[in-house]
Amino acid sequence: MTQKEVNISVNLDVTNPGQFFACCGLLELAHRFWLGAEGWFEKGHFRLRAEVGEKGSLADMLTSLVRSEVRAGGNSTVSPKTEPFEVGPPISMRLDWWLRDDGTPNLLKTWAANATARQMFSKWRDPFEKNIENFIDAPENMLGVSERIQGSYGFDSDVGWDALNVGFSLNEHAGLKELPTHPAVELLGAIGLQRCFPILNEREQVVQYATWHIPLGAPVVRIAAIGGLPAVTIHRLYARFVYRGSFKGLDTATIV
Repeated sequence: MTQKEVNISVNLDVTNPGQFFACCGLLELAHRFWLGAEGWFEKGHFRLRAEVGEKGSLADMLTSLVRSEVRAGGNSTVSPKTEPFEVGPPISMRLDWWLRDDGTPNLLKTWAANATARQMFSKWRDPFEKNIENFIDAPENMLGVSERIQGSYGFDSDVGWDALNVGFSLNEHAGLKELPTHPAVELLGAIGLQRCFPILNEREQVVQYATWHIPLGAPVVRIAAIGGLPAVTIHRLYARFVYRGSFKGLDTATIV
């Protein structure tokens, strides 16, 4: 089979935790489609490269994210609201990054109690699919494409706010609740967190992550993403949680 190389460059701000996790998610998807895919960070960009077959394409990969079956994970030991779920073939991935080992929610479970983990993931698939042609034609801008949708996973600091900074509580103004959010950040970020889970400081309510400067495959970036490979680390970053009315999310990260 003739092989061809896919090279993708995505613009990002590494101090936005959501954009960082979304780039990790893009690499995770590429790894599951094209074994041997590699990604790295470079001067405001995330670079991705992979050797793919004639039938493989960025369009195939992104379309699978909105077309694959999303099914319950079958774990009866946790609350139905936080139950893990599975994204079916060709992605074939189980998601449970919001849970501790004992089945209780960790700091990154930020969404409202009336939404299940499976519903939160599924709600982003329609707006993602709506913009998929833009993502395919201009992948460099995919993280900046926005839709006015109520709610967020809470890891995209571009849509972060608190009542003190805004000057009033958005919870008291129903018409303002649907803020511009970024479908690619939300959906790809949910994939990326499963592989590139950050260091969580429960006491100080802070997450820590790191960027790397050489091409690495998905099996290795789990370590690189927490600064475990000092020789390839560009920046170590930490982001604190801020409260958004009755909910919380991550603020812009600080480079250590």
